[in-house]
Amino acid sequence: MVTLEAKWQVLIVICIGIFMSTLDGSILNIANPTIARSMSVSMQQVQWVVTAYMLVITATLLFFGKLGDQKGSSKIYTYGFLAFTIGSFFCSMASTLQFLVAARIFQAIGASMMMATGIGIVSNAFPAQERGKALGITGSVVGIGNMAGPSLGGLLVAKFSWPVIFLLNIPIGLIGFILATRYLPVDSTSGQMQFDLQGNLLFALAATLLLLGLSQSTSINYNLLFLGIIFFLLFLLVERKHPYPLLDFHLFYIKNFTYGNIMAFLSYATQTAAIFLLPFYMDRLLHLSPATSGLIMTITPVSMALTAPLAGNLSDKIGAPRLTSVAFVLMSCGHIMLSTLSTNYDLPRIALGLFLLGIGTGSFGSPNNSSILGSIPKEKAGYAGGFIATVRNFGFALGIAAAVSTFTLLFNHKVQGLSYVLAYTGASAWVYRINAAVCLLGLLLSVISSQYRRPMQNSGQNFDQPV
Repeated sequence: MVTLEAKWQVLIVICIGIFMSTLDGSILNIANPTIARSMSVSMQQVQWVVTAYMLVITATLLFFGKLGDQKGSSKIYTYGFLAFTIGSFFCSMASTLQFLVAARIFQAIGASMMMATGIGIVSNAFPAQERGKALGITGSVVGIGNMAGPSLGGLLVAKFSWPVIFLLNIPIGLIGFILATRYLPVDSTSGQMQFDLQGNLLFALAATLLLLGLSQSTSINYNLLFLGIIFFLLFLLVERKHPYPLLDFHLFYIKNFTYGNIMAFLSYATQTAAIFLLPFYMDRLLHLSPATSGLIMTITPVSMALTAPLAGNLSDKIGAPRLTSVAFVLMSCGHIMLSTLSTNYDLPRIALGLFLLGIGTGSFGSPNNSSILGSIPKEKAGYAGGFIATVRNFGFALGIAAAVSTFTLLFNHKVQGLSYVLAYTGASAWVYRINAAVCLLGLLLSVISSQYRRPMQNSGQNFDQPV
């Protein structure tokens, strides 16, 4: 068993990477309107700064997760720090949207290396009875990074030009790289690389087409959406016949793993709508400064940071199903509250909606992840962590694309008969209502599957129980 000192050293190093990546993402959400104005591009165009980043991560997470199991998760995580730092430097040098998106793609490679392996490293470093607590701490760090980002980003964007938000990652990344080389454990490796090139390419192509299909509202994009579904089905067919498939089909016989990831997708797909759309609402309709908007947006991560460790610790005692059900109720209520926003500045209503989303998100992540990781063999923790991160980022990317596409379609329809502000609030309201309905679907699945999601401790002995 890992000693107390060693396991906490591991957790600290992983948390530095989590903090850096979440800080970067939350600052960028506040800076997006400023970047759009600076580069004279639309909201639909600037979304690719976020979407391209998430797309690359989604397409490579399973690969890096499996690579970590075969070549060492600690090694992959360590060099992820370095790649993310170099990518951040290139982002700060961007003068066009195309260059910025390209730099974000490079940055995403480093982020994928860390996301794919970090959660598995933590899971293996802690005993089963402390896993929920450790993952709760990582959830709290996610909240802290997201909490610091909007307020810090608002102040930096107001005082300096937007490239400074990427320069912040450089010292953090270098410190993380040095500490990772020193404190992360040396993994036992298989020494043989089993690479599914065909599966990786098909999955990347399917994910790209699905996102392109949702990104705008022209007829050709509906064709792309259809092609994305076809390629995804082809990906599943090819994986079934590959000797070393990218998808580990045995894990899908574990009900905790399958149900947990489906619920995670529903949760993550709804989270990004508020985080992406609300800053534009505060900028374009309420005419709030970036600093003020950033301060308001910290409500969600603050409440998440306070809730996540409590939920993780509680899940060690009572299990995940009750907590995930409560989380979906809270998230649904948060979206419903935000759907009632009007053209007037109503801080209490905005704050309550963001608060409900924060405690809902904080109550969901660590219990659900602990339930998933506690049900699989330890030697597959790297792959499972990569799969969880794939689901999360694919949900984030599809959530943003779907939210922006839905908003654009509804706004263009409503603006023909309503004023700009009324069309804007009306379109936003429907996006939040749809997200509330998706959360209620997650609640239903959580309740129905609760009898199957029993606490397990890395036994991996239930492969013969298909869902």
